[in-house]
Amino acid sequence: MPKVSIITPTYNVEPYIAQCIESVLAQTLEDWELILVDDASTDGTVAVIERYLDDPRIRLFCNEQNMGAGYTRNRALENATGEWLAMVDSDDWIAPQRLERLVQFAEEFHADMVVDLLQEVAPNGKLLQVFWSTFGKNPSRPRYYTLYEAIRYHAGGQPVIRHAFVQQHGIRFVPQIRKSQDYAFYMEILIKGARFAVLPEPMYYYRVRPGSITSTYSRRKAIEQNRLSLEYLKSLPEAQRDPRILRLLEAVFHRKVMLSLYPEFADHLKARRWREAFAVSREAPGVWWHFLKSIPGAIYRRWFARDRLVCYYKSAE
Repeated sequence: MPKVSIITPTYNVEPYIAQCIESVLAQTLEDWELILVDDASTDGTVAVIERYLDDPRIRLFCNEQNMGAGYTRNRALENATGEWLAMVDSDDWIAPQRLERLVQFAEEFHADMVVDLLQEVAPNGKLLQVFWSTFGKNPSRPRYYTLYEAIRYHAGGQPVIRHAFVQQHGIRFVPQIRKSQDYAFYMEILIKGARFAVLPEPMYYYRVRPGSITSTYSRRKAIEQNRLSLEYLKSLPEAQRDPRILRLLEAVFHRKVMLSLYPEFADHLKARRWREAFAVSREAPGVWWHFLKSIPGAIYRRWFARDRLVCYYKSAE
């Protein structure tokens, strides 16, 4: 039994998969297995992976047809034998000390699931943000988070999870959820009672790129997928027994819908398309409040830009 099973689904990631595998090979914790499941790639992804199969810790499985990320991740889970599960996407990479630090942290904190901070990296290599959740601040020190906090902050990241907890509760990815099945998987683990902690060290590199699942979904389609995750989590018996969980899940979903549709709402306002703006506001009533909150900042930025322009012309004179 290896210490860590790394779960990595692949699909048409020929330009990126080598960097992902190399970052695993560079880990200071060497007791791992890397389980790659290819979802019927049409490029050279499998050929790149095959170059690394001389290492017995690396295993490759191939779907005969494209089945989606949920099915593919489940197939990796079925073949995992490690004490801990680590999720690493095939177009991302990890720092050399990541597995060792997170496993040590999880064991010291007696946690069932832990995350570090994600470094979101643009295609040009620019660092966009460092985060672990959508709405929560990065902690200044390692700490536990309650289930309610994790829901409220919309916890994300790429966790390391105690394998025995997942097996004990029979938790799997939901194949019908195509986009946000990882969020539903992680939240189900927490709703079923896992102890959760965050290590505020940025050791995971999350690549933002064209062609990824996230980038190819329209706003409306992404909302539909998020709603599937919401309904699945609300259907869990543990959630049904706790009205607070249901309220928090609903509140976070509507907040994400508002933020997703706000750019569309703002564009309609700027173009004076009042009917279209009103239609968006009916779908996401919070956009009006978000718009009103943004006015002071917009005024300040305009005045700041004006003052800089005046100073520029004065200096030119």
